[in-house]
Amino acid sequence: MTLDLQFRLERGALELAVDLAIASGETLAVVGPNGAGKSTLLTAVAGLLRIGEGRIEHAGRLLDGGPGAGFVPPEERAVGCVFQDALLFPHLTVLENVAFGLRARGVERPAARQRAAERLERVGLAEQAGWRPAELSGGQAQRVALARALATDPAMLLLDEPLANVDATARLELRRELQSHLTEFSGVRIVVAHDAIDALALADRVAVLEGGKITQVATVAEICSQPRSRYVADLIGVNLLRGRMAGDRLVLPGGESLVVGAGYSGEVLATVHPRAIALYQQRPEGSPRNVWRATIGSLESAGDRVRVQLAGQVPLVAEVTPAAVADLELGVGGEIWLALKATEITIYPD
Repeated sequence: MTLDLQFRLERGALELAVDLAIASGETLAVVGPNGAGKSTLLTAVAGLLRIGEGRIEHAGRLLDGGPGAGFVPPEERAVGCVFQDALLFPHLTVLENVAFGLRARGVERPAARQRAAERLERVGLAEQAGWRPAELSGGQAQRVALARALATDPAMLLLDEPLANVDATARLELRRELQSHLTEFSGVRIVVAHDAIDALALADRVAVLEGGKITQVATVAEICSQPRSRYVADLIGVNLLRGRMAGDRLVLPGGESLVVGAGYSGEVLATVHPRAIALYQQRPEGSPRNVWRATIGSLESAGDRVRVQLAGQVPLVAEVTPAAVADLELGVGGEIWLALKATEITIYPD
């Protein structure tokens, strides 16, 4: 059973246009910069916001056909939602929170409580059934929200940045648990993610939303190997260049060129991993085909590496160790030689 999304809507300054199909048993991660329309997309699928034109259809059933057409209200869509703020009812116990959706659908209290208890057992919170939401950690609250969403046996599961408010200590474990629960869920699964690790770990496919438009839809492997926008390249941590091929050279819009190791023609995209860029105090000798002098724009710590923003004829970001920063005496505004092998530049059609 497929969820088909072909719609447009306006919300304030945002003009959202979506054309996607998500199959049951598939997890689609939606990523994009702030304000791109990610949460608005989920809100429309959930039925909390009417579309302006087009259609939202699940398993052949029209959920929203725009103004003057059919519309199925949220409570009749068989949708389970988990938001970045768990949105638990503070006056209810954990068990009552999970049972709430069932009770709202007419399930008798004993049966609702039994099913809620089973869901809490599955997310590892059976012992917290009598707690109030204020007694839970951020990770526990999200587990309760997930249990509540799944308790009603929905056909679609929508998660809006479910790991956003979880501390770093609990994040890895909760991501692993969430991945397991998503795999077990047989319906349509859409996860809005801000963090690249969350998106790539949870998804089968990734949809990139920028400025209200879908700019790329691909598998995780394709997103990582062939990003098609600067946002995606930054998300996965690589340099992205656009240009055209002239023999064995990639000619950039400003006229600069790089020797590359691929036999393409026409307009292309190129990626360079920051760790493939070698930095030197003096002009290097040897085999690198691409060597030039650059100015250091910034230095940014990234775990056990330092990202070096390089300005010059080809602006790039390199990654080096903290020890290399000291050895090379790198500093903002300083100049450095860089070398890049042709074989380290990955080319693919634009």
